[in-house]
Amino acid sequence: MKDEVPDKVKETLKEIGMTAQQAGWNCHGTYVLLHKALEKVAVHKKIIFNEPTVLESNSEKKIVSLLVTGSMGDSSEWSIGEASPSNNKNSYPYAMAEKRAKDRVILKLVGLHGDVYAEDEADAFKEERPAEIKGGTIDNGSEEIKEDPPKDDKPKDTMEIKEVKSGKVENVNLKEDVANIKQVFLTFMPEDSIEELRSFKNSNAEALKTLKELDAMAFGEVSTAFIARADKIKSKQQGE
Repeated sequence: MKDEVPDKVKETLKEIGMTAQQAGWNCHGTYVLLHKALEKVAVHKKIIFNEPTVLESNSEKKIVSLLVTGSMGDSSEWSIGEASPSNNKNSYPYAMAEKRAKDRVILKLVGLHGDVYAEDEADAFKEERPAEIKGGTIDNGSEEIKEDPPKDDKPKDTMEIKEVKSGKVENVNLKEDVANIKQVFLTFMPEDSIEELRSFKNSNAEALKTLKELDAMAFGEVSTAFIARADKIKSKQQGE
């Protein structure tokens, strides 16, 4: 990596045990950080995020605008994440808008905003990403470092999705029913309050983790459904 990487960035990365070569790349004179690296920074710095506020939501047109706020100790920052067909090729605009906003908040809180960019800020950054760090694998010249370490065990074949109010449990065969998982979540997903929705998500955290490991696309659809349901609940409450 060339000397374009600011010293403060190197210092921050050192705190999480990463080098500039492992955490990002130089894109035409601008250093770009991997989203995974920023997530590690957030955990290390104990950054806490509030629930995002939906400013604009149009699932049909795939247009999303989210306001995200975060805090680190006594400091707090906010940012707006936007995703639409004009600035995003990803199939999951809600997830992309959230990632963009959170990454900016992290950069602001640790004092790096303006010096570097996050990889999801623009599709052009990923298009220019060096081959050696594409696909979640980074080669530092001597050993291979993977962003997501391999699991010791194979993913589970089944998982339980729990309904909060009734306690009903639906056992889903992931190999056979993965296409219907979104519908199961939607059937059980609370629609009366944000508190119940949050409780439902927390109760099924393990199921969501398993789904993410087995089918990223299905996980993205479920994540989008959670945000859409929260938006629907808030709109309903405002209309009362």
